[in-house]
Amino acid sequence: MVKVAVLGAGINGLACAVQLKEKYKNFQVTLISNEFSPNTTGDGAGGLWFPYMYGTTSSKLITQWCSDTLAFLNELWQTGAVNICLMPVYSLFTDKEQLSKPDWLEIAYGYKELNSKQLEYFSERYSRKYTAGLTFVTFVTPTTKLLEYFTKRFKDAHGEILQANISSLQDPVLKKFDVIINCTGFGAKFLVSDDKMAPVRGQVQAPWLNEVVIDDSGHYIIPNVEACVLGGTHQDSSDTKLEPKDTEFILDGCCKRIPSLEHSKIVSQWVGLRPVREAIRVEPELVDGKLCIHNYGHGGSGFTLFWGCSNQVLKIFETYLNKSYLSNRTSKL
Repeated sequence: MVKVAVLGAGINGLACAVQLKEKYKNFQVTLISNEFSPNTTGDGAGGLWFPYMYGTTSSKLITQWCSDTLAFLNELWQTGAVNICLMPVYSLFTDKEQLSKPDWLEIAYGYKELNSKQLEYFSERYSRKYTAGLTFVTFVTPTTKLLEYFTKRFKDAHGEILQANISSLQDPVLKKFDVIINCTGFGAKFLVSDDKMAPVRGQVQAPWLNEVVIDDSGHYIIPNVEACVLGGTHQDSSDTKLEPKDTEFILDGCCKRIPSLEHSKIVSQWVGLRPVREAIRVEPELVDGKLCIHNYGHGGSGFTLFWGCSNQVLKIFETYLNKSYLSNRTSKL
């Protein structure tokens, strides 16, 4: 029997664990992490399907991964699960040169650029002079609900969960496993000594609404059915301490755009580190003769790419199943 360890219990780790265990029921799949929901970075994320901060990753891969994830979220939305909602997003720019047209926009629901009247409307509404913008309809998910959904789905498939702090791929805990799936996010910087990883600090808070607003000042307003995530900061730092000046920046900026937020109740304040890398890493590596599949560096796009990336991990895993070092363990597929 093949034994697989999935490292990291964020959205990417959970998606990989679920896909592997549900397809290969006779394999032992163990999800290993030092933290689980509701204490992961993903629990504080906006849960917005919107490719963001993915570095130099090829447009072809980004489009494929976010398309797979969009299809998955659509299926989940149609079942009424995890309180996923579908709402318009407006991305606004004061400098029209900042407006780009990545390939993934072709699959976004109802994408179009804002016309002059719409830009005038948002400029007056938010007291900024916008010269360009785009809109489309997208999914927003309460992230903790989605993490809970995947955790239950993994347990229902008889997956195993282990809380442990893994310091390296040679950690004694991993000796009994044949395959390692590395979904440790920013932790990969230390786990595999990846100097291409960098933390980008984000701070969010929660109250209410029915449209997503993002502009080039760094502010964003992402409502879901349970709260409204306000942000954010984009600082090259690994500090997760709440800073009053950041809170003031977020609240002042968001309230200038939507004044009614001044009357909202702050439910929580939170700081998280986006696992930014020059390019997302989804690839195999042999470590001491053992297969390790890396899946990390998603930046601000974890909840946009997770299902597509887990599909990629599954394809890599299947490619290696017939390799000689696994052949004696795969008699019962």
